Amino acid sequence: MKYLVGSVAALLALPLVALGQNLRFAAGSCAELRTPEREAIFARIEEKKPSFFFWLGDNTYYTAEEWNDSTLMVKNWERRLSSPPLASMMKSVPQRAIWDDHDFGPNDADSTYALRGVSARIFSSIFADTPFNLAKYGDLRWSERRGAVHFIALDDRTHRGPIGTQVLGKGQLEWLSLELEQNRDARVVFVAVGSQVLNLAESFENMIRYPKERLELLDRCARFPGRVVFLTGDRHHGEVEELQHREKRFIEVCSSPLTSKVFPPRSPETEENTTIVGKPINQEHFAVITVTQQQLFVEYFNTKGETIVNVAYEL
Repeated sequence: MKYLVGSVAALLALPLVALGQNLRFAAGSCAELRTPEREAIFARIEEKKPSFFFWLGDNTYYTAEEWNDSTLMVKNWERRLSSPPLASMMKSVPQRAIWDDHDFGPNDADSTYALRGVSARIFSSIFADTPFNLAKYGDLRWSERRGAVHFIALDDRTHRGPIGTQVLGKGQLEWLSLELEQNRDARVVFVAVGSQVLNLAESFENMIRYPKERLELLDRCARFPGRVVFLTGDRHHGEVEELQHREKRFIEVCSSPLTSKVFPPRSPETEENTTIVGKPINQEHFAVITVTQQQLFVEYFNTKGETIVNVAYEL
């Protein structure tokens, strides 16, 4: 699998019908409702005409008053979704979603959050087209097959414990392994989770702070014969990561923020995160990911819909 870098603007400009069986989707996270100017990014996403938009967590931000009151949580979503550019994008583009702490409950919240079940019901009703099965699993994991591409979306909040314990839990990891085994013929598997997986810096809520479970996650994914790509958000800057683990070359696409504040990585993370490809993206953005018969393309766009950076990988 050769690593490539180059412009993919011509490919991404093609209509979906011209791409045949190829798949193109957009993704992003951290969408705090702030100013009308920042909301324009959703119009740029709509203009790209992706097959769907993948929300990677922190899709709204509850306040301290709201996360203790289900009625106020619903009102928060009503305000968030009333943004004209966002409403238009959600109407014209199919939606898929995972959550993270701010659209789950309090900042850095875990399984001790009292309204986690209520929050899950509200979230699943907002993103009703996402194939959740809350009644079966008691969390917001889901999976979906699209041709030769398989998506596995993990819930990084419902089972989260204190730092150093677990984020996903044994049951969800077993389910992940089953999904990977049942879809061994897929060329690419995207594993979506709110917290960064490959970043080696013990910053904020990165999975490296849960080393035992992170290792188990990577070990299970390493058994899959095709490409494994992690989709993450949370960090308020974007970056592509690569990591070799047990003869498996993993890729991670972190896209954050859409409309929230930008926080560039700081020392010591800038020295410790040796998995990063190129430089972090320190501006509001979204990503567009295209899977063709031979390659995986990742392109980041700014709020004007202009290319910031792109990378390509052979499949």
